[in-house]
Amino acid sequence: MPSAKDWRTPVDETGDDALQYRDIAIGYLSRNSRYQADYVRALRRVKRREITADEATSALVRRWGMSFHAAPSWAFDPKLAIARPDLAPDDIVLARAPPDLASAQPFDVAALGSVRAKMTFEGRLHVILADADGDAHVWVLDSPDRPLAAMLPFGANLAIGLAAVERLRRRLRGLSAGAPPLRPPPSRRRHLLTLLRALDGHQIGASRRELAATLIDAAVRAFSAAEWVESRERKRIGRWLAEAIELRDGGYTRLLRGD
Repeated sequence: MPSAKDWRTPVDETGDDALQYRDIAIGYLSRNSRYQADYVRALRRVKRREITADEATSALVRRWGMSFHAAPSWAFDPKLAIARPDLAPDDIVLARAPPDLASAQPFDVAALGSVRAKMTFEGRLHVILADADGDAHVWVLDSPDRPLAAMLPFGANLAIGLAAVERLRRRLRGLSAGAPPLRPPPSRRRHLLTLLRALDGHQIGASRRELAATLIDAAVRAFSAAEWVESRERKRIGRWLAEAIELRDGGYTRLLRGD
């Protein structure tokens, strides 16, 4: 698994504008010890050639809802995280078009510009389209050589799906795709990344006072024991840790929906 940065190092916001919720969600899951063990076992099976990297990744995605691709040669890039489409409403799902839908076209990956990754899961093609404003994830449920249509399930996330498909349509026309529908605003992104720092510190044994001093206010180091017990900083770091642990242990799937 990727090694965590020193939790005391401030978050570098440079270049983070294109971070989507899924990029942050994989950060929480990657700190889950059960997922880590599962991932390491999958890598070992791939290295022994018992299963392919795509098969190993499919199993991890089914169990955890998302995963890094389990290929030993791949870097631990959060932008290479794959999520189940039922959990990620911004994933674009293409299926065979009805025979009388004359306007439907095949899915020409070569015409879409930069492709970050292309994988096969349980017979389904998964393509990650690189974009400076935020990557797009496309599932192809049939042969890409057949005329295809986008599937948009009715429900609370319909608007997100529509926005994702519109980005793909613009890309197909050679236009800038624009911002993705599930990119956290700066304040939310900063908070989620700060919680990751708190989680990293907690998992290596940093005290709550040290966490609060580093992440909230250095003045708490000088508090008396009584002042620390009654302080707002102690209560806040407690809330942050509870939130971070819940995100690590399952709540990361909510982030895939932008919650």
